Amino acid sequence: MINLKKVAAFCCLMLAISLQMFAAVASQNQPTLTLKEALNKASRQFHVSFIYEDELISNKRVDNPADDSFKKVEDYLSVVLKPYNLKFRKLGGSQYAIYGTSDKTKEKDKTNHVAPEEAVSDQTASQKPAVQMIQVQINRSVDTSGADLRVLVGVVTDESMAPVSSATIMVPGTKYMTVTGRGGEFTIKVPVNATKIQVSCIAYESQVLPVNNAVYYRVALKDKTGYLKPVEVVSTGYVNLPKERATGSFGVVTAKELEKIPSANVINRLEGMVPGLQMQLTAGDNSFVYDNVTPAPASNTRTIGANNYNFNIRGTTTLQSETSPLVVVDGFPTEFDLKTLNPNDIEQITFLRDAAAASIWGARAANGVIVIQTKKGRLRTPVVNFGVAYSTQARPDIGYLKLMNSAQALAFDKELVDKGIVTAASYNPYTSGIKYYVDKGVDLAFQLKSGRITQSEYDTKVAELSKRNNYSQLSDYLMQSANAQNYNLSVSGGTDVHTYYLSGAYSKENTSTVGNYGERINLVANQEFKILKKITLGVSLKGAFFNYANNGIGLTPLANGSNTFMPYDDIHDNFYYSIGEHYADSLENLGYRNWSYNYLDELKMNSKYTHDNNYSGTITLDIPIYKGVGFNAAYMQERDFFTIRNMQNVNSFYVRNLYNKGTVMDGTTLTNNFPDGGILQATNNNMNNYSVRGQFTYNRSIKEDHQISALAGMEARQTLNSANSYTIYGYNPQTGIGVTTAYGTYYETMDYSGGYLGGYPTQTDYLKRYLSYYGNAAYTYKGKYTLSGSVRYDDYNNFGLDKKYRARPFWSSGLSWNVGKEGFMQDVTWVNSLRVRGTFGVNGNINQDLRPFTNIALLGSDDQTGLPYATVTSPANPALKWENTYVTNFGIDYGLLNGRLSGTIDLYNKKGSDIIYYLEVNPALLGASNSVYRNGVTMSNRGIDLGVSGAIVDTKNLGWNMGINFSYNINKVTSSLLKPTSSFYSSFSGVIVGYASDAVFAYRNAGLDSLGWTRIYDQNGNKVRANSTVTDMGAVKYMGRRSAPVYGSLQNTFRYKNWSMFVLATYSFGSVFRAPVATQYPTSRKLYYNTSADIAKRWQKAGDEANTIVPGIAGSYAAVSVFRYAYSDVNIQPGDYIRLREISLSYQLPSEMAGKVFAKNIKISGAVRNLGLIWKKNKLGLDPDYVPALASTVLHLPATPQYNLMLNVGF
Repeated sequence: MINLKKVAAFCCLMLAISLQMFAAVASQNQPTLTLKEALNKASRQFHVSFIYEDELISNKRVDNPADDSFKKVEDYLSVVLKPYNLKFRKLGGSQYAIYGTSDKTKEKDKTNHVAPEEAVSDQTASQKPAVQMIQVQINRSVDTSGADLRVLVGVVTDESMAPVSSATIMVPGTKYMTVTGRGGEFTIKVPVNATKIQVSCIAYESQVLPVNNAVYYRVALKDKTGYLKPVEVVSTGYVNLPKERATGSFGVVTAKELEKIPSANVINRLEGMVPGLQMQLTAGDNSFVYDNVTPAPASNTRTIGANNYNFNIRGTTTLQSETSPLVVVDGFPTEFDLKTLNPNDIEQITFLRDAAAASIWGARAANGVIVIQTKKGRLRTPVVNFGVAYSTQARPDIGYLKLMNSAQALAFDKELVDKGIVTAASYNPYTSGIKYYVDKGVDLAFQLKSGRITQSEYDTKVAELSKRNNYSQLSDYLMQSANAQNYNLSVSGGTDVHTYYLSGAYSKENTSTVGNYGERINLVANQEFKILKKITLGVSLKGAFFNYANNGIGLTPLANGSNTFMPYDDIHDNFYYSIGEHYADSLENLGYRNWSYNYLDELKMNSKYTHDNNYSGTITLDIPIYKGVGFNAAYMQERDFFTIRNMQNVNSFYVRNLYNKGTVMDGTTLTNNFPDGGILQATNNNMNNYSVRGQFTYNRSIKEDHQISALAGMEARQTLNSANSYTIYGYNPQTGIGVTTAYGTYYETMDYSGGYLGGYPTQTDYLKRYLSYYGNAAYTYKGKYTLSGSVRYDDYNNFGLDKKYRARPFWSSGLSWNVGKEGFMQDVTWVNSLRVRGTFGVNGNINQDLRPFTNIALLGSDDQTGLPYATVTSPANPALKWENTYVTNFGIDYGLLNGRLSGTIDLYNKKGSDIIYYLEVNPALLGASNSVYRNGVTMSNRGIDLGVSGAIVDTKNLGWNMGINFSYNINKVTSSLLKPTSSFYSSFSGVIVGYASDAVFAYRNAGLDSLGWTRIYDQNGNKVRANSTVTDMGAVKYMGRRSAPVYGSLQNTFRYKNWSMFVLATYSFGSVFRAPVATQYPTSRKLYYNTSADIAKRWQKAGDEANTIVPGIAGSYAAVSVFRYAYSDVNIQPGDYIRLREISLSYQLPSEMAGKVFAKNIKISGAVRNLGLIWKKNKLGLDPDYVPALASTVLHLPATPQYNLMLNVGF
């Protein structure tokens, strides 16, 4: 049946098109046109628009130009405007202003009268809207009061050229006013005799502009620090949306906030910026030269930089899986570390803290998500920014470690010998092997005990050595003042068909360890192209290139217990760490190579260099289809090429030691069984990751009351890590050639223990694939009530043999109520905004190190049968499944007192289930072991996040803004299949139901007995000695948590005219740490030195137990005794502190001064970081973030103050 309405509509449409075509044909045939008709013709032909005053073109006619006579609109206008001496000027995009020669608007406008950018609306979430063209005829008119009026038009932006909506435009002292639209555009009628207009908006400084005959005004408002922005946009990585329409819990850090902290690594700039983000920075002498920069594709948790920083969002709900948040850069998850990003290239960072915000990411979203958006080009003339920064800081203070002095160490050495803890070396190679090293103090004690020197001689030598305190030599020769330099250059701009952001940066950091440094080069090219007017093609290319030198020795002489540098040692001397000096002398006389170790010589010979080249590329295509429906396709690829070349010099101690061990004597003949020459150790890691995505989007407002945004799509992702390593023996760096090696070959050694040539070439590949389907939708009614929902279905190839375990859906739902827009709130003038929101959903986490299949290892051939045999290293776990975290969040966002006070409050509850842990199984599955990773633990995390910012003082020349971040987190293991075993009481490793996952337990110290052994209280309150076994929870005491349950920051910004000061303090309350005391004493088998000054307080004779709790070194249970002392409650210290992290001062040169050097803006800044602790609760003088661990190979000293000087210039 024919639909008459549709037929009629079609006929009307055809009639309109016919009339338009007829008008066009008629105009072509006319010899002349009115100037208005000529401009309309140009608008149709060149797709441009014009702004002009009507009186300029009225009653004017021009010759009718032929359609094919002009290729450019500028040529067309030059012809039609010339007869009347009119001028034109491009305002931005496709807008042109027509003005007469009497206008004051010139080719180079004054301040606030320059060409505008195209206004960009925020009404769409997933893509930029089409540019809105405005054709305005500026007419004089008369209002009802008889006033003669004219019309002004323009656009209001912020300092970054982003449009500002809801800004007020008014003529002071009159009733004439208007507000800007979503694109920042405005039109206002003003009296013809008006001389100025005022522009104001919450969170920005007001501006008063002179009014002249200009036809277009662009106003760039300056931010007021501490104010809540009227429209804040958050990003989930898939979609951008106004925060007022989001139901989830978000935290946002803008580029302007990142600028406050001078660091080459963005991770350092995030400390204290967002509620719920807990950070620990443990390397104060660098930002990207980590202790460990080597990728570990087989590791489930982050290894790169793990010793330099740790961070989490709202605590942890996992035990063996990754605890760090998922990082998303420009819409895609990245496997790169944050050090690969140049902070100056970042536009905004959004933290997704609850299920509604993060569930769309599925895997690893349980830890929260960090969404990073890099800068893009804008529609404007090119803008060039250049920045340079330099920093320096003093070398760290070794005295912080509180070590024994020479006299104390010598007394300790003598007691080790006198009590038989360390026995004299035997020179029988068949029984003792290669003789162990002893230091000067032990050697003197042996000489005295054996009668080789007299007591008087011993006393004289000890007195001489006691006067030394050579720890300062380590600082003088192995440490240095750290410094860094950074250079940044960026160019951005664009037209209506092409925008671009190009940047390059170079950074170099020399750490406080002599011989260790790093260099980084960053390159970024972000571009967008308009295709067929509506389709947007985005192309992003990024590169980060690192060169590292890791040739330093640093603090390892103090941290490594087998090669300890004693306070009486001289760094210039030779040390015999592998073999006793007297024995080495005799062997060297027989023809063995020098067996000594010299710190300064080794420092010169070290040659370990790392090269790490990271590339990423992204292509996006945004296609609007019909009435809010769009399609987005995207592809991302990451490549990483990582190489380490560690060249062991032929004269290095490492090579000489191996060569000598492989040299045997047959009578008087020396035979060497180890390859002669240097040793090259090489490691290569290549990473190739890709993601591909396709999604449909829908964004539409219906009759102003209904706003709908939705998306649905699918995504495939793959990560491929390939690693190989090899060792070349007999390597000559001049020729690049080594000797042919049969790896695994057995060779005889001088102690007849034998050895094998290691360094087998290895090749490992790790392939992970993900397939995901997702959807997200939000509906807003009247801008006040929002309902949202999100779902994601993830499938992962390495999880579970059964698809029900391998693939899981994750989802969330949320509600928000914009109370501030209700009618009953309109009279509450002190409340500017008030929004209540609540969400619930489930996020996921995976352990990427586990497989569902049985893993076996081939061990060789059986001695009896000669057949190969193997062992099960990891049994099949077909039921292995995802960890789940159920998240409930309730939040309030508010703005008070005309925006001068604003903040957020969030209450959350995270419940983790099916958490993977090392749990007991039938021993028959594993042979000697009886544990395997399984799903079997549940946890809870509850807490509060609070953020408040306010403008305490706000005048034209003076301002004081304060921001406070506060977080409180309670963590608890609620159930576990694991029961405490004997290993828990000997190492305190494991989780206990009812306590935090990072709970700290300790023995209850009961002092020493008459033998100098540590006593503790058992579960019945009885004192038990070191020879008694403890296997009951009642015998240990809960002391607190390793991580602080209360943490946050205080930020203050002071402004006086062009001066600005920023002060950042952080705080951490409620954690505990173990004091750095000796955890073990030397034994006859290993002379293990821990030089903690605590050892000087040890028990030495009967009766000392009345004056000390540090156990003695003798007795068959001395090892148990010292361990129980170290892990007892007397050594637990509170970790509470308040830290002054940074003070910075900056000065913005007046624009007139900057203009003299052809710059738009110049800012000079200085900053001091790491100013130290304002307050600490522990009485030992220790920084809880830098607790010494002398038995560790990684030893960080507290950061010394870092002094920074920066210069930023914009053109």
